[in-house]
Amino acid sequence: MRKCQLIFSAVLLSASGCITNATTELTEAPFVATTDLTNGTTAAAADITGAVTDFTSSTTPGATGTDKDTLARKRLQRFTAASYENLRSDISRGGGEYLVSLATLAGVSSDRLTEFQFFMQDSYTTMFDETVPVKASAGRIVDAAWGKGYGRR
Repeated sequence: MRKCQLIFSAVLLSASGCITNATTELTEAPFVATTDLTNGTTAAAADITGAVTDFTSSTTPGATGTDKDTLARKRLQRFTAASYENLRSDISRGGGEYLVSLATLAGVSSDRLTEFQFFMQDSYTTMFDETVPVKASAGRIVDAAWGKGYGRR
């Protein structure tokens, strides 16, 4: 009888260890999966860092003005498409990190940032008309920002 109790205790202890490990693995699984998918970054950070990385990598000395402008506009378009809802929120308020990033990518000088933010906020209703598809609305954001930055030359 004593031998059976010892065997039962050993089986119970080893089983409880398995349950603990399984429970821990199940608890950690969503976090591990999220980290694997995002490489440890959030979507907002990826939007900003991706656009900024693209921007800084294209400002190489010796690039021609036209090529540089074309690349800058494409980056602006990608950033706007990837950050559309965040930009919509920032533009409605007239400020925020996404709107500042938009200004930077569009080539708006820092001394004109406040003017740019007011302009974008005043243009909100034409950019975000509910009858206009998202792609066209994003195009309006790009056109407005570009016109206040690099397109102003």
